[in-house]
Parts: sequence; structure tokens; C-alpha cells
Amino acid sequence: MEPFVGNDYRKRVLAAVERRGGPNASDSFELYDLPIEEAERLDDDAVAARLDEVWAFWQKHRDHPKYRILVARLVAEHDERSAPLRHKTGRIAEARAVSTRRELRDQQRFELLDNAVARLNERYGGIPRSKRAGLDEIGAMGGLDPAEVATRLRRHRIVDDAPAAPAGPMPPRVALTAQRRAQIVDLLAEFDRLRDGDPTPTLLTLLHLDTDAAADRGVIESRAVALNDRARELAAGRFRAVLDELLVHVHDILLTDPALAQDYRQSVVDTVTDHLRPRVRAAVLVEDELGAQDHEFLLDEARAGGLGARDARTVIASLAAEFGAAVNPPAGGPARAEPPPTRLWANDLRAARAALRDALPVRARSAIADARASAGDDGEALRQIAAVADEVERVIRQAVTDARRARDLADEKRHVAALELLEGVFRRARDIDLLPEAGDRLAERLEQSRDVVARADAAARAASAGDPASLSAAAQMRRQIVDHDALDMSAAGVTVDPPRNVRSVADGGAITVSWDPSATESVTYRVVRIAADGSTRTLGRTTSTELSDGSAPDPVPPVYEVIALHAGHRSEPARTGSTSGPSADAGSTVPVRPVTPRPDDPPPVTAVRVEGDTVCFEWPVGVTEAMVVIRPDAAPDHPADPAAVASKVTNTRYQIDGGYPIPSNIPRPCHVAVASCRRTPQGKLDVASVFGPSARAQAPATGAAG
Repeated sequence: MEPFVGNDYRKRVLAAVERRGGPNASDSFELYDLPIEEAERLDDDAVAARLDEVWAFWQKHRDHPKYRILVARLVAEHDERSAPLRHKTGRIAEARAVSTRRELRDQQRFELLDNAVARLNERYGGIPRSKRAGLDEIGAMGGLDPAEVATRLRRHRIVDDAPAAPAGPMPPRVALTAQRRAQIVDLLAEFDRLRDGDPTPTLLTLLHLDTDAAADRGVIESRAVALNDRARELAAGRFRAVLDELLVHVHDILLTDPALAQDYRQSVVDTVTDHLRPRVRAAVLVEDELGAQDHEFLLDEARAGGLGARDARTVIASLAAEFGAAVNPPAGGPARAEPPPTRLWANDLRAARAALRDALPVRARSAIADARASAGDDGEALRQIAAVADEVERVIRQAVTDARRARDLADEKRHVAALELLEGVFRRARDIDLLPEAGDRLAERLEQSRDVVARADAAARAASAGDPASLSAAAQMRRQIVDHDALDMSAAGVTVDPPRNVRSVADGGAITVSWDPSATESVTYRVVRIAADGSTRTLGRTTSTELSDGSAPDPVPPVYEVIALHAGHRSEPARTGSTSGPSADAGSTVPVRPVTPRPDDPPPVTAVRVEGDTVCFEWPVGVTEAMVVIRPDAAPDHPADPAAVASKVTNTRYQIDGGYPIPSNIPRPCHVAVASCRRTPQGKLDVASVFGPSARAQAPATGAAG
């Protein structure tokens, strides 16, 4: 086994897998760069080392601009995909299964090329030199490079093209051989087996035409071009190969030589004639006359065989005459006027319905356009076409709407909902991404959402075990997907213990904030500075248990709040001066609040009282905002008391509510104090440093007398 080289692996393996369409078009031996022919000789330790090397390479390339979606799938499926390779017994069994799959895959990849080569050998006795370059293009359609095509062609003889015929008598016309006719019949039968819909007895039926239109080269050519364009939309496979072969016959027989086209038309007429002969004999055996009902039945049989109305009537009349019977009504008689050539639109309409059933509404829309062109001004035909067209457009409109909504959901990281919508779109309209109005890269968006949901499923399963590393991975995953219930539920029970004993110590021009660590492991701490006016500023995040605040000192020392963060979850906040939890260390200091007002304090609030569940007070002149401070266990020390709950109220809100309603979540009894506020010229809220003499009150327990 060769050493693992990352750059070589990316160019040789990842590029090939991406080009083929992803991991489903590959196998575990290729993905882990293990030689399949050495499966029995490889050592388990060497294989484990290779698996780890490839795994590490994938992890490094998860953000690669070209391969990130492919690598994400490989990472998500690593455990399941690598399990059979880790032990010799499983590795040998996997090698045998992979060898079989590779043979089948190669057969599919070479199918288009092999079919083309077989036709050339049949027609020319080898591969004409002038057509050799075209085989490279056919090979590319199956995902083959020129070197693979050249290797495949070594077994075949290259022949020189026949020289131009000298001037003289015209060469004999090439006739439609029985062998080629049988080959076409076999291909049409296989075409019908590979698809749902009405039978396709002839090349003309393949183009939604009948023998009455066999001489109209313009119509045949336009239909052939349209069908060829639709064939280009198909993925490589047997159905595509059969359709391509049939199109070659359409070109060679119906478009290249009018005489050959006439031969083919006549062969169709002869085949239907042979089919109808015993049926006509049975119909005229007793009465020596072909009745109207039998005539109608035979007409339908002839049309099902690919004949047009005119040819069908001619064949039936000639067969009746062959058995000496009259036709009632006579062919072309007044009892049954020649129907207008509406069978063309009927064939197109059937094709539209079949495409709609196959979840191909864009193709159905194209067939509807053909049907309208064929119907002309036939009112009844146009009404039938309109009914199907309405259904086609309804399906397309819904698919476009859902595709756009799915794109928005994916952009909002709601990948579960986006995946459900996109899968529904492709079930009903798998060719909708051919329409520009549906949005770009629908198939890629489907795979992206499918990948995100799969990784979220895996993260949820891992997180349910409670492993810290898995919880961190789940938290990262929740940033990519917001509507995954299992992922949310797996993290719902996670709790983070708060830090304890938060303290602040002044040292020169800075204040050092420290705390006792959280009981939860691997946490990050966020430290917030709360000023006396209630404004906050995040100082930073740290994994240690202290942080320095180098801000300019405030006249009133601030309160510091510390929160522990882990795996997307946060603890309850812990603050300096808090009365809950362990007491402060002897060396710590609780901020000292002034007991006398600042000279620039606003006028104090007066006459604070509690009336029922409402705090009432007198507003001083010129004061329009106040800070209501409530503490359950004791009277607030000052407006910035860290153990209290502070709420700002404006005089407008106060007038509307008739006071300040005490929030229902604050336990009673409690202590209330109110401080006046004002705005600085810069718009900052300035809260008084102390409460006024009559700015305190106590709220009794609910239902107690005031």
C-alpha cells in the first residue's frame, strides 16, 4: 500500500468522486484510498492508520470551496462506511461486493460508447477513422475521459473511410434491411419497458406522429430536434442509451434519404396489414360485409400500430376487398367523413399526460406547445389541451413557489423544513430546476439541506449521551440548523453551574474582577460591567477566573456580573456584592456606595408609598424619569444595589398605569425605593446616587393590609 499523500488524494480521488456525483457513485476502498486487490494481505493496524489519515484529511477540508459538501457527507458517514474495513473478515467480504459493484458501474459508464461502437461495427465492419473523434464525445457523455475511451477501443479495428465514388452510374439505393427493422422493433420494445405511457410501435410514434405525416420532413425534423434536446437532459443510463440509438435511426432513416423513409413507412403499413388480416377475415366471415362497429374497432387497431387515419382506411378497405367483402360504411363514404388530422395533437397530449405522471411538468409543457401547434383552430382539441395545460401550469407554479420558499428556509437555517419542501418539489416536478424562475442550484440546495439534517441527527444522538465533547459539537450544529427538534431536546436538559463569590479589587488605576470557578467543566466566562445608571458594557470573555477592568473609574463604583457559558448554554449570573452563594473572601472588597448625594444629583422623589400592588410617589419638578428599585430581603442600600431589581419608569407611563405596578414575579413582602433620573446633554441616563428621605416604602404580603 502506497503512503497517503493529501494533494494527490484530492486530485485523484476527491475530484473523480465529485465529478461522478458524490459518495453514492463510489465505494469505501476508493474513498479511503485502499488497494482492493490487496484486501486479503493488508494488516488491520495499517488499515486503521490509513482510515485515520483520510479522516484527518477530510476534517481539514470541511471548508474547501469546491469539496465542502462532498467532504461533509463523508465525515457524517465515516463511522458506518469505515466499519467493514477495520477487520480482515469484513474487509474481504466488502472487497468482493465492491468488485461486483465496480463491474456494474463500468458497464453503465461504457454503455453509451459500447452501443455506438457496436453500431459502427455492424455498419462499417470496424470504426471509420473519420468517426473516431466523435467517440470521445460519446464517451464524455458517460463520464469517460479520452484515455479510457482509447483503452476501450483497442479491441476494435480502425478502418479507412471509403473513397468517393467515381463519376458514372448512380449506386444502387440502400434499402431498409429486415435486420435493421428488427433492431428498431427491439429498441422500441425496450423503450416501452423502461417508461410508463402508451406503446411506441414505430419511430414516427416516438415523435408523436403517424404514417400520414411520414412525408413531411419539416415536421419530422422539428420533432426530432425537440426530442434530442429532451434526451440531453437525462442522466446517463440504459434509458438514455436506448433513446439515443432510436434518434440515430430517426436521423438515418426518416431524415437522410426520402426513399428510405418511404421504405420504413411501407414496412409499418405491411406490419399493421399482417396484424389486421386475420381480424378482417374473422369480421367478414359470416356476413361477407365489414360492419360499422367492426370497422371502428379495426381503425383503432390500425392507429395503435402507428398508421394514420388515411392509411388505416386504405389498409382495411384493401383487406376487405381481398376477402371479397364490402365495407359498410364504405371507405371515405358519407357515413363517416374523413376525420381532420387531429391525431397529431392527440399524441402530443398523451405525451404531456405521461410526462406529468412521470413528475416532468417542464417536459409536459413542451408537449402541450406541440399539441397546440398541431391542433390549429380545432376548438374541441384546444379545450382538451387547455384542461391538461392548466394542470401542468398548476404543478409548475406550486413547485416554483415551494422551491423559492425552501431557498428562503435554508437561508434562515431551517433545513428540516427546507428539506421537506425540496423533496416534495422533486417528487412532483423533478425537472423544475430547468426553469430560471425556480431559483438556482435546487439539486445542490437539496443535497446541502440533506447533509445538514443528517449531521444534526448524528449530533443529537451523540449529545443524548451527555458527553461534554458531544455537547460542544451539538452546540456548533445548532448554529447551522434552528428547527431540528431532536437536537434541541438533547440540549434541553443541559445546565451550567454559575461561578461563585464574585469580587472586585482596586489596584492602582485598574480593577481586577475575580471569582470562584463554575462546577461545570470546560466553561468560558463572560464579564459585564454595570454602571450606577444601569448601563452595561461587556468587558470580555475568558477561560480563567479573573479579568482586569482598565476603564476610567466612575464616581459610583460599578457592579460586575459574571456568567458561565458552555455548549451554547449559560448559567445564572453572579454579581459582586450578591447575598446568595458563598460569602466573599476576607481579602475581597464590596463596592462602597456614597451615603450623601452628589452635588449634581437631580431633585429627589418624595412620598413613596405602596397602594395594593402599585408603587406611587410624587414627581419633583423637572424630573420625567425615575428608577424603581425593589429588593425582597432588605431595603435597597442605593439605586445601584446589585441584590435588587431596578426598573425605569417615565412620568407618561406612570400616568397611564396610575403608578408603577409591582411585577408579579417579585415575591411579597418586599422593600421599595425610588430614585430620580435625568438625561445628560449626550443622552445618557443619570440616576441619583442616593434615595431621598421619603423615597422608601415596604410592600406587604399579597392580601395583607397596607
